[in-house]
Amino acid sequence: EDGRELVIPLQEGRPLSLVASHHFCYTNTRPPRWHDVWTRLQIRINSSRMIRVIQVDSEEELRELEKFNVGNLLLSFLKEKRNDTRIDVDLYSSKTCLKVELLETGTTYCVLLSRWFDPKLFLVFFLGLVLFFCGDVLSRSQLFFYSAGISFGLLASLLILIYVVAKVMPKRSPVYFLLVGGWSFSLYLLQLVFRNLREICSSYWQYLLGYLLVAGTVSFGACYRLGPPRDRRTVALLSWGLQLLGLLLLYGGVQVRPVGLAAVLGALCAKNLEYPLGWARAAYR
Repeated sequence: EDGRELVIPLQEGRPLSLVASHHFCYTNTRPPRWHDVWTRLQIRINSSRMIRVIQVDSEEELRELEKFNVGNLLLSFLKEKRNDTRIDVDLYSSKTCLKVELLETGTTYCVLLSRWFDPKLFLVFFLGLVLFFCGDVLSRSQLFFYSAGISFGLLASLLILIYVVAKVMPKRSPVYFLLVGGWSFSLYLLQLVFRNLREICSSYWQYLLGYLLVAGTVSFGACYRLGPPRDRRTVALLSWGLQLLGLLLLYGGVQVRPVGLAAVLGALCAKNLEYPLGWARAAYR
């Protein structure tokens, strides 16, 4: 009656097949439980052609998207067009809304909200355990030093490439303003690369292989030139950094926040259990 577009509610396990642009919202009425530790709640949109999906946190923000302004125009431009979009829903989020915008007539799409055990979360949790409890050993390992150095070099070279392109590109180009917009846009480009990694590997494998060989060789040369850290303080800082990263992964790999906090505290206690035991033994003597 007031001209507002109808918002379609999403329910778990019930797919919706549509042929027009719509607004959707999921209202989470179930609080996270302990067995949701590695549970993934995700909205998946499959379409016959390219579509644009924009996620917001409330119905009010959905209505704001219908109003024309520079911010909405830029947001619409930055949102990639895909025919298979997946949106992770926070288990603690009370409401998640999205707008599906069709770019071509005759496009059909399906929206499905599902909940399942995600082994990737468990792997992140397990990696956090390994880094935290084995940080002392890894900080002295040459194999870990070279593998981590090469991996870091491959990622850093992408950011350097973006920086070089921004310097070479004409100042008046609109893409130039996006490239110099800061690290956030660079990280956004990296996210696009990883999302479309399978397509890149199949369509541009020659360029990808050349990039890996060149960047990997340069990174290995830099690591070989610098050599593994030998200074005791440097090794200690690296060990602390790995342990801190392990704690972050330990917490990030758990969807239920109290369980994640308990896992971090338990790991800290287990790692430093020798100190209170030593104090108790000394006091007993």
